[in-house]
Amino acid sequence: MRICLVSSSFYPATFYGGPISATWDLSKKLAENGHEIYVSTTNANGDRKLSLECNYFLEKENNVFVKYYNEQITNKFSLSFLFGIWSDIKKSDIVYIQYLFHYTVLFSLLFSVIQKKKIVVCPRGSFSFFTLNNKLPFIKLLWLNFFIKPMVDKIIWQASSYLEERDVLKKFPNADVKIINDGIDYESFQNSITVSRYELLNKFTGITFNDVSNIFFSMGRLHKIKSFDVLIDAFNLFLQKDKYAKLIIAGGDDGVGKQLQNQIQKFNLGSSVFLIGAINFEDKKLLLNNCDYFTLASEFESFGIVIAEALSCGKPVVISNKTPWKDIQINNCGILANNEKCSFNVAFSKIINEKYDSSLIKNYVKMNYDWAFIVGKFINLIKKK
Repeated sequence: MRICLVSSSFYPATFYGGPISATWDLSKKLAENGHEIYVSTTNANGDRKLSLECNYFLEKENNVFVKYYNEQITNKFSLSFLFGIWSDIKKSDIVYIQYLFHYTVLFSLLFSVIQKKKIVVCPRGSFSFFTLNNKLPFIKLLWLNFFIKPMVDKIIWQASSYLEERDVLKKFPNADVKIINDGIDYESFQNSITVSRYELLNKFTGITFNDVSNIFFSMGRLHKIKSFDVLIDAFNLFLQKDKYAKLIIAGGDDGVGKQLQNQIQKFNLGSSVFLIGAINFEDKKLLLNNCDYFTLASEFESFGIVIAEALSCGKPVVISNKTPWKDIQINNCGILANNEKCSFNVAFSKIINEKYDSSLIKNYVKMNYDWAFIVGKFINLIKKK
């Protein structure tokens, strides 16, 4: 089966975080199962462009071909995409579209309906309250009502979690929605190098510390939806109880980097909280395997891939109750906190006194979110008549 995967950005556009790696991994796993994956995307990578060949298919892996359409206006328009996507869709059996509020979605969805192709759309948080009410909400409302609504009955919606399913059905009650979570490559996070807390901090901060108690790690785009300001406020309170604790935050700046740095300076947290910028996979693996706890205070996550990655390293997590990971406490994998500083502070104080079995945490995520399990569910979806 030939699958046309349409996404506004694609690997190696790692600026966009977890969804990029998830879509890349899914493409490879589908290819391993005998499907041909033809990705139609752009060369956007944040406010920059990827430095690679454009406008024709490149074989990136066996049975995975990617065409990076050059954008004349980064994140806004590609003339070559407009003229090329019709043919890409025509040659395919299934059209799998990522995101919602982007010009690539408009053209690919319209052309797919005209050509009577089977369509699967993964909105990736596009229906969330936060997304719909931030940044041009009126335009998004028009987009949904005048462009998406007339084609709803032609679409199978892939929800990344029960939260996303709820949001889709809230807007389109008769939509055909199936929950298929993102997956992770569990084995790729195993067998990491082991380093001490002191070595880990020195590598990523350049500072040699004499006293370190616990290292908390967080990761994501420095965007207001990730609520890193809440995390820093909470950690400032927590340091009154555990003054030698450290918080490392990794992620590229997506609008609030300077604000967060000013917050760190305001509370004199320069030796306790560190913004280390975007990191590659090997550094992420090293941090997740050698920190003590992972934490994420996010206003919304349709799934939260980095949470699954942390769990695959056996790390207990302290995460926002705005994420869909409602069963982590039942499975003794961590603590859900209200998305405000006092609740996170209490959760930090509690988790350092709890006992967790890293092997049980790893087994939980391996049995539920490894690609070996997830890809089968996706294949069943696209084969469904």
